[in-house]
Amino acid sequence: QARAQAVGLSVWRGVGQCSLGATPVEGTTMVVDGAAVLDPSAILFAVSAALIGFLAGLWVRRRTGSLDASTPPRESSVARGYRRRDDMCACGVLLPKICTEQERARHLASNRHRANILKLTTSCKVIVTEEVSEYRAAATYLLEPDDCVLEVGSHVGGTTKVLAGLCRKLIGIDQQADLVAQARLKLPDVQFEVLDAFDTPKVLALARSLAPSKFHKVFIDISGSRDITTVVRLMDMYDNALKPDVMVVKSQALKRLLLRSQLWVDHPGCGDGGASRGRGGR
Repeated sequence: QARAQAVGLSVWRGVGQCSLGATPVEGTTMVVDGAAVLDPSAILFAVSAALIGFLAGLWVRRRTGSLDASTPPRESSVARGYRRRDDMCACGVLLPKICTEQERARHLASNRHRANILKLTTSCKVIVTEEVSEYRAAATYLLEPDDCVLEVGSHVGGTTKVLAGLCRKLIGIDQQADLVAQARLKLPDVQFEVLDAFDTPKVLALARSLAPSKFHKVFIDISGSRDITTVVRLMDMYDNALKPDVMVVKSQALKRLLLRSQLWVDHPGCGDGGASRGRGGR
C-alpha cells in the first residue's frame, strides 16, 4: 500500500515543482514562446499514478483488514450482529434476519415447526460423561428421592450402590449372569435382571411393572469405550421406548464428539453469511 501510494505522490510532486517555478523535472515540461509549461501528458500520468496508488492502497487494506490508528477497527461478525435469540425459532430453525410478522406466523403454523417442537418437548435430556467419577457425580446431582431408575450395565453393582441410596426404585440390568449374581449378593435389596440391553420387549416389561409410574432416569454404561454407533442406537431405543426425563450416558467417544462439535447457529461465521471464510473465520 505504501509503495503504491508513494509512486503517485513522487510524480505529483515533480509536476508540482514545475508549476511553482522550482527546478523542472526532466520530461515533465515543454517550452512554449520561451516559457516552461507543464506537458499535458505528464499531468495525465501524474494523476493516473496517484489514483492507482490510492486505489491500490484501499485494495490492500481491504484484503488484509489492516487499518491505521485513525480508522476504527473492523467490526467482527459476532458484534455485527448475529443475535441467536432473535433469529432462531424455539423449534431450532434459523429464521432470516429480515423476517416479517407474516413470514414468522407462516413458520409457526408449519408442519416443520410443530414436528420440531413435539420432538424437543417429548425427548429426554441427555447427560454425557466419560469417567466413572463423572458418571456417579451426575447421579448424585440429578437423582430425586421419588425417582424410578433403570441402570443399564449394572456390572457387579459398584455404581448401583450409589444410585440405590438416592432414589425410590432402582432396577439394574446386565447381560452377564455371573456379574448379576455378584451384584445380587452385594445388594440384596436391589432388583437385578439378566437382560440384553437391546431386548426392547423385556425392557418394556420392566417399565410396565412400575405402572402407574415410569423410569424417570436411565443410566447407561455398556463400557465407556464402546463404539459410538452402538451407544447412539441404544440411546435412541430407550428414548423412544421409555421416554425418561433424563438419560445419563457413559461414553468416551460420544463425549469427545460433543467436545469438538458446534452448532452452525453458534458459529461466528453464521453472523456474516460466511464472509469471514478464508480469513480465520472457520
